[in-house]
Amino acid sequence: MGIRLHSDEASLMDYNITGSSVTMARVGLIQVDGTLPNLALMKLSSFFKKRGDDVVFIDLSSFGIEKWFASKVFIGGSGYDLSKALPREIEEMVPDYERFGLDYSMGFTSRGCIRDCDFCIVREKEGTLKDADMEWIKHTKAVIMDNNFLASPKWIDKLQYFIDNDIKVNFNQGLDIRLINTGNAQLLFRTKSYDRKFRTRAYYFAFDDPKLEDIVRKKVEIMISCGFRPRWIMFYILCGFNTSHAQDLHRFEVIRDIGCIPYIMKHNDRKDDTWLNHFDRWVNRRYYQYVKFEEYKNGVLKKM
Repeated sequence: MGIRLHSDEASLMDYNITGSSVTMARVGLIQVDGTLPNLALMKLSSFFKKRGDDVVFIDLSSFGIEKWFASKVFIGGSGYDLSKALPREIEEMVPDYERFGLDYSMGFTSRGCIRDCDFCIVREKEGTLKDADMEWIKHTKAVIMDNNFLASPKWIDKLQYFIDNDIKVNFNQGLDIRLINTGNAQLLFRTKSYDRKFRTRAYYFAFDDPKLEDIVRKKVEIMISCGFRPRWIMFYILCGFNTSHAQDLHRFEVIRDIGCIPYIMKHNDRKDDTWLNHFDRWVNRRYYQYVKFEEYKNGVLKKM
């Protein structure tokens, strides 16, 4: 597979990823969106630097621009084409942490998922769950990007590895609340799981389906019995997919009332639902701690 670089209509070069470069080239890597460093770009940086190329990185994600138009064609990720993937040689590279200025590692200990949710692309893109190596962990802090960490048959070994090596982790894709039991909850409690900045203890889960209410309540009780503080537990609440406003509000109330942290996830970042946009801001900015939703209007707090 090759990357063809273009300037307007003129082709500058064909770069064969699986071959070797004859002369050193300047390779440009551009991050267009996302708040986390782009893992694919970090691996590409390691690959091209290993070949002796000069790697230039440009971060456009902080510009706040919703649409970019460019004349270059790159290998894309899930947002571009679900069938596209990095060649194995690059996929297996340790990310270029130094070039991206990271003091933590990031990557996958497994790919795929045991679930096949209607709103999720993971099963289509990555298939069923399969474990991956952990050679990419080079720091005492690691962002774990697994789609369903606890579904791995090796979850005990992985958690014990984090504990034995005193590694702080951030399960940024969340854990499956349905898989929580006393055994894994006890080991998770001993695991130093933090928020994205590795400052506050945090464990992320999802409450996407209203039918999971009883399970959510039961599993949170198990976690609390194992020593978890409810405020350490955050639930992503998917809204704007196939639930009503009443169901969205009720799920929020369930999470709030058991003492956990709710966080609204709008499906495809919907902007066409005014109620949902207000609800999203009210919850995620934690205005609910100070004012009822009925008193919240047009995205700002009413003057009392």
